[in-house]
This record gives sequence, structure tokens and C-alpha cells, in this order.
Amino acid sequence: MQKLLSVFLVMAGMIFLSSCCGCRGAKSTNPHFLTGNSWKLVELYGVQEIAGDNNELFTITFEPAEHKVSGVAACNRYFGTYSEADVRKLTLGQMGTTRMMCRNMQQESEFLKMLGEVDSYTIDGDMLILQKDGEVISIFQALPAGVNNAE
Repeated sequence: MQKLLSVFLVMAGMIFLSSCCGCRGAKSTNPHFLTGNSWKLVELYGVQEIAGDNNELFTITFEPAEHKVSGVAACNRYFGTYSEADVRKLTLGQMGTTRMMCRNMQQESEFLKMLGEVDSYTIDGDMLILQKDGEVISIFQALPAGVNNAE
């Protein structure tokens, strides 16, 4: 009986301590997964330091529940779908965008074109590397927790 009571008290203590964890509800950046992060573009077709007209970011976020992808292409927001056929194989569907006119539409067009070319990805630390036929076409960096593609 004493042993059963001891086991019960230990289990109750563990449950109590786990309920006190301050991590519940906190969004963390998980640099090892495609989903669960928002990513900012740091390189496009070998060109670094990509930013829009007013230093806006190019971003991408993958939502696994509905296989949706969305982000900001510096000026306009975009949205679409994605699929993962195999490990590290990625296909992005046709993207819809808002239609604001911006000064540097060429850069935005190149970014959206790149999204349509992606066929695979690699994650290296906090970097998401998108590829076409094994060649790097863009590199994204995970944004800090709490920062999303709307910012």
C-alpha cells in the first residue's frame, strides 16, 4: 500500500510540474522543418540582399494542415498550395497575388517565377534552400518566433 501511494504521489507531482511549463502556446522557430516557420528571402538566383521598394521582405510560410503557402513578394501578397511527394521533394502550385503597382515589379516577377520552378528543398540549420533540378535557386532564413509573413 505504501509503495502504491509513493508511485501515485510521484506521478501527481510530475503532472503538476508539467502543467507549470511556461512553453505552452509559445511559437518557436524550428529550423529543421519546412512548416512551423516563416522564412525571409536572402538570395534569389545567386543575388543576395534582396528587398523591395521600401526594404520590404520577400517571405514564405507553409501551412501544413491545408497544404497552403503564402507570403509577401515585397509589395504584393501571394498565396497558393504546395505538395510534398517524397522526402525533400516540393511542388508549389500556381500562385495568386494581390495587384498593387510597385516601382520594382521586375524583382517581384522573378521571385514569383522562381516559386513555380521549385522541385525540391533542403534545410541547413536556419536556412531553407529551394532547388530546381538539384541547383540552388533561392535561399531563405527562418524568421524569429512571433514574426510572420504579414510583417
